[in-house]
Amino acid sequence: MNEVLIKESLATKSLLFISDDSFFVEDIKRVLNDSNVTFFENNKFYLLNSEINNFDVIIFDNRSNNLKKFLDVYQLTKSYRFDTPIILIENEIDEDIELYKVLNIYTVLEKDVKKEFLFRIILICLNFLNTNKKIQFENGYYFDINSEELFQGKKIIKLTKIEKKLIKLLSLNPNSLVSYEDIASEVWKGKVFSIYSLRNVINHIREKTDETFIRNFSNRGYILNTI
Repeated sequence: MNEVLIKESLATKSLLFISDDSFFVEDIKRVLNDSNVTFFENNKFYLLNSEINNFDVIIFDNRSNNLKKFLDVYQLTKSYRFDTPIILIENEIDEDIELYKVLNIYTVLEKDVKKEFLFRIILICLNFLNTNKKIQFENGYYFDINSEELFQGKKIIKLTKIEKKLIKLLSLNPNSLVSYEDIASEVWKGKVFSIYSLRNVINHIREKTDETFIRNFSNRGYILNTI
């Protein structure tokens, strides 16, 4: 895959590169200078705060062994959801993979990985996300975007068409207020809509899940919080 096709494929995606290797970063920038890519040094990633949740994929150059520090910072600030896949570049794979599990590591690459191979891995990761997108919630609930099914563990929570549409809309905007107007437009799509009918749908979903699954926000809309 040539560099033009790589840039076109990644143009609509938001990537975060974390590395303190200036030569490696400049090499990546040369290829992806028109793409939506953010670069941060390993000793400055804490400055991202909650913005880190907006990235589709994180490429973390851990050759300076800052992965544990990364975890400690975001566990302390609680501003990162730990659900963004991370492509890790390592000197060698740690035998204790618990840290990898906690940080949602998608794959680990060797330290001298060629950039063309790295880009292919990024594209494979993005394709996997697009075809296997699951949004995780508290108490073991998750919503499969593609099948539009809500699960608690392995159990499927039966939903009506309207309930599925509503949960899908909220899942695609996690931790964000979705207004009544947006819900009416996206879920009811011009059909007869009222706040009372929406509240009935919300109540039915809560009966099937729990009272805090969907939260009301100052009578302006609803929020679905991810873990």
